Amino acid sequence: MGVRGLTETVREQVRMGRLLPFGDPVPAGTGWIAEGAVRELLTGDADTVPGGRLSRLRFSPDTTAPPLGRGERPAAGLTTGTVRLEAVVLLSGEEPLPDAADRVRSALAAGARALSLPVTIVDVRVDGLWAPGDPEPAESGGPAESGGPAESGNGGSAVPDTPAARAPVRSGAASGIADPWERAVVEAVTGPVGVRGTVPFPGPAGRSVRITPTDETGWVEVQLVLARDADAGATVAEAVRAGAAAAGRRLRVLVVRLDGEADGT
Repeated sequence: MGVRGLTETVREQVRMGRLLPFGDPVPAGTGWIAEGAVRELLTGDADTVPGGRLSRLRFSPDTTAPPLGRGERPAAGLTTGTVRLEAVVLLSGEEPLPDAADRVRSALAAGARALSLPVTIVDVRVDGLWAPGDPEPAESGGPAESGGPAESGNGGSAVPDTPAARAPVRSGAASGIADPWERAVVEAVTGPVGVRGTVPFPGPAGRSVRITPTDETGWVEVQLVLARDADAGATVAEAVRAGAAAAGRRLRVLVVRLDGEADGT
């Protein structure tokens, strides 16, 4: 991978952001979702409020909650099991600003509940006025936006080696995995309706399952792609139960992106 390809990979990792914890019905510590995937969905929810446009959306640990230990979260996981959501919006001024801000807050809270995201605080700040026809506000304070496609040194296109860029292993394709233990885990976690597939971890082996740390105390980790219309909490909870049974040890699911519909379209 050339310098531009490496730069694109770093940008893609930044776009994905940290991993945010799922709440009920997912058992604590066993389900996580990429910040970038949540941001995309919640931005759409906020923009359904007439006269409102989201210019910034930030996720941070709820500091009123006890911190999670290193063994209770993945390496990129938020440091608490609950989330604080901070939004900056532009409003049209067609209705009183406090009323419009409350509607944005309600839309964000409802979107977080639909994702089974344990958001305890939703702060909304009005940053100015916006009128239909004005340019869309550029988001600030979130994942960096990438430039154009990166190119490799030979002039070809370089595909970033990141979870968001790698093609998922569909449930029906698990038979091609040589290791029987890994194959059984992949078949188990991709069984629930709403799971589009697993995503291999970085590295030349392209493994879809890993153990971290690599000893008897480690977690089995699997990266998943979910359908956009899936019941995320119920789907991840089912995948965790099935995957842990197949693995014979504790397992955590990392949802790296949302893609397509539950019927496979």
